[in-house]
Order: sequence, then C-alpha cells, then structure tokens
Amino acid sequence: MLRAELHVHSNYSDGRDSVKRILMSAIEKRIDVLSITDHDTVDGSLSAMEIVSAEKLPLVVIPGIEISTRSGHLLAYGVSKSIEKGLGMRETCEEVRGLKGLTVLAHPFDFLRNGTIRRGDFRFVDCVEVFNAKSYFNFLAKRYAKRYNKKGIGGSDAHRASDVGIVINYLEAPNKESILNAIYDGRRQTIKERLSFLLSRIGPKP
Repeated sequence: MLRAELHVHSNYSDGRDSVKRILMSAIEKRIDVLSITDHDTVDGSLSAMEIVSAEKLPLVVIPGIEISTRSGHLLAYGVSKSIEKGLGMRETCEEVRGLKGLTVLAHPFDFLRNGTIRRGDFRFVDCVEVFNAKSYFNFLAKRYAKRYNKKGIGGSDAHRASDVGIVINYLEAPNKESILNAIYDGRRQTIKERLSFLLSRIGPKP
C-alpha cells in the first residue's frame, strides 16, 4: 500500500510554505503520493509536478484543488485546470467530472472553515472527507457519508510543511481512482498546534 497525503495548502493560496519545502517534508516522512490542494488554483499542484519531474524526486503528485462553491469547499483530484469558484455544488461537481476529475466534499459541517452544511450536497460528490485533522465535525461527516453511501478519506488539511502527514491515506495505486478505496489513519490537531500555526501567520514569513 502507498502512503498518500491528500490535503495540503502551499503559499500559492493560504499555506505558509513553498511547494518545494512541502515536497521535501513529504519525502522525509516517507510519503509516496501527494496532492497539493490550494484554494481555487491548481498552480501549486502543477508546480509540484514540474519540480518532481525535473529533479526526479521519489514522489507521485496527483493534481488537486480545493474549490470554493456557493455552499462550501470541494476537493477535486486529477484535474490540471482551475475551476471557477462561486458555482453551486452540483454544477461544480459536473465541471470537475467533465475534466475526468474526482470530487470529495471537504470538512463538511465545519461552518467555521466553509464546509457545507447542506446535507443534499452529499448526493453530488464521489467521496467525502470524513476525517479532517482540524475539524470538530468529523462525526457528522461520517454519519452522512454512510447515509448517502459515500466512501471516505482523511485529510491533514496541512497549511505548513511540518503538518504534512498528520493524516495518511493508504492507496493501492498512485492514481485518483484508488482514492475511492483509501484507508486512512491519523489524528486531529490539538488546540495548541492550531494556535501555534495561527500565531505563526501573524509574523513575517521566512
């Protein structure tokens, strides 16, 4: 089984660290598959793919993005083109599928971080992030994923390189299709860890 980190933000959106730094952290932690899922842009993922190819790094990058829909955030994997933000959940999922991508509902019910609170949105996605390291609503995500017969993955939702790998998904193959059969393992971030990150964002970036 391959160790995969599927929810990471770089400084192409609201993450603290560069793509290169994230890649090095992933390699140090013996991660095999990585997806950088910046908000409303695939540029972080495309940059990661270029670096991995140019430097022949021992890592597979699945292109990803976290899209801001009208009702909440949606993760998409296997797309190399940014999707327009502000569309409805159903319309956004259709756009992603038109690009042969996979849709995953991001941290549902976490209204503090733009997770959808609409139960009907579960109908439109391929999969659900049922465990998010920063969410206190994972129990609801699991409950409704089961109710709508959706598979589940876990997400570190890392916004700095040191948090990469908090949650690991085990995949059979390094592709988006295997995400639907992922087994995840990880922990929720402590209040101290989250506070440390918030304070670090106030100071200057290195």
